[in-house]
Amino acid sequence: MIFWLESQSTEIISLVVFGFIYLAAAIIFVVAARAPRASVREELRTVTPGVLSPLGAILGIMIAFLAARVWANVDRAEEYVTQEISALRQAALIVKSLPPDVRDRFQAGVKDHLKFIVSDEWPAMSEERATLGSNPAPLENAMSALLSFAPSQTNEQLGQSRALISAEEALKYRRYRIWLSQAKIEPIQWIVICLVAALIMVTIASIHVEKKWAMATSLFAFSSAIAICLVLLLDYDHPFGHGDFSITPTQYIEAMPH
Repeated sequence: MIFWLESQSTEIISLVVFGFIYLAAAIIFVVAARAPRASVREELRTVTPGVLSPLGAILGIMIAFLAARVWANVDRAEEYVTQEISALRQAALIVKSLPPDVRDRFQAGVKDHLKFIVSDEWPAMSEERATLGSNPAPLENAMSALLSFAPSQTNEQLGQSRALISAEEALKYRRYRIWLSQAKIEPIQWIVICLVAALIMVTIASIHVEKKWAMATSLFAFSSAIAICLVLLLDYDHPFGHGDFSITPTQYIEAMPH
């Protein structure tokens, strides 16, 4: 359910989240407003606003912790993509100093590797199917073309060495990228946030049990705030997903050698 929701547009995510939170707030409001006996209302009225402070602090800390991790993952994802493409471009530029047959084989391998990322690896990352089981064959073939070349001049030796180093750097950032595609907010964390938010709404309703307008206003304000936070977390939780704010493979397409 969470994976499906994160892959939707911001409008769909907002509709589902706000609808769910408002429905929960409405149920709590109706139950509290129709408390069956005066004794029940009297007991609920003894709940003090001081109870909200620890609950609000717990919820705020959890959301802040998750938000910090989510935004850090987004920044790292952009960095890994940029570094990987930069390494591949640098390798393709360095091999121009090598003989044409080696250069052409290496650049063809890099181009096939970029096509593999766009057509196979990126959809797998979006669906959380990508693994670190093996290196991509096209880039391995490109590196094999470099290793099979026996340089006879100093500049060729330097070009071969630097190109291999750049290719290894690209593989390193590819591993980081795939690892990051599997990072997400776990279902248990979503459940805990929703439970604490529900406890806060119940506490708000108990405090204002005899003041329906105050109860309705407070529940609306809190439920709107928590819904906004959840929408933001869902929008950015999966950097390589299908959402509106996910990273696309556009840079890899632009980096393909012509």
